[in-house]
Amino acid sequence: SLSEMAVLGFEYGASWERPNLLPIWEAQFGDFFNGAQVIIDTYVVSAEAKWLKQSGIVILLPHGLDGAGPEHSSSRIERMLQLSDDPYVPTPDGKPANVNIHVVFPTTPAQYFHLLRRQVKRNFRKPLIVAGPKALLRLSAASSSLSDLDEGSRFQPVLDDPVANASQVKRVVLLSGKIYYDLIKDREALNLQDAVAFVRLEELSPFPFKQLADTLKRYTLAEEIVYLQEEPRNQGAYTHVMSRIQHVFEEIGYRGTLGYRGRKESALPAPGIRKLYDAQQKAVVDAAFEGL
Repeated sequence: SLSEMAVLGFEYGASWERPNLLPIWEAQFGDFFNGAQVIIDTYVVSAEAKWLKQSGIVILLPHGLDGAGPEHSSSRIERMLQLSDDPYVPTPDGKPANVNIHVVFPTTPAQYFHLLRRQVKRNFRKPLIVAGPKALLRLSAASSSLSDLDEGSRFQPVLDDPVANASQVKRVVLLSGKIYYDLIKDREALNLQDAVAFVRLEELSPFPFKQLADTLKRYTLAEEIVYLQEEPRNQGAYTHVMSRIQHVFEEIGYRGTLGYRGRKESALPAPGIRKLYDAQQKAVVDAAFEGL
């Protein structure tokens, strides 16, 4: 019989025995991790605090709503973020916090490459939780150039909008994950490149306070900053980033509050009816441009 707990436990043990290995446990679907929750709770997120035992285990969890239904759409990233000890406020020196786990949501091949390279190049070990949308594996827009892998390149916790004119943007949309590609496709069709900017949060724990502040400072005429996600409001990263983004607002002198764009609260990660999913997904994307 299939035992996710046994397999993850084996890979985690290997990460203790051989710290220079790069052990990766990939779930067939993101929500399959629930069969290994005991290993995650008892070892992955707490072993360093309990026993000073570090681990470089990589847990790769496919994540992203694409019409597959409630059972195979979500890696429950909100649970992983709840298990992190990521501070709610920036550290005094402005450097990334020393958290128990790193939780990331990369949207390009280069970002994923640099994350894996970082796991083995640095002189300490931390568990890495990767929310990895399967849809991006076959999406031509989700590609990287060789320069993104060149000497001097590295993982970027925040990816600024490469197209928008920062001096003219009226709305900044913060987001994570594959919905970025749906948004830029519709923005081009609507010819709103100078009206709205899409800023990706690629690392969620530790939260990139400084990098986000530096990015948002560029949008001097922004009248509105919102967070958009395809997950229901009570799920996804929203509850994790909400108060932390408000601290960034205080630092940069932005007087507004963080708006929300996305699905309403739900007991399900995603609807089981394709027609309903399509209607909801369109509404989420359309909300990014409403009023512009």
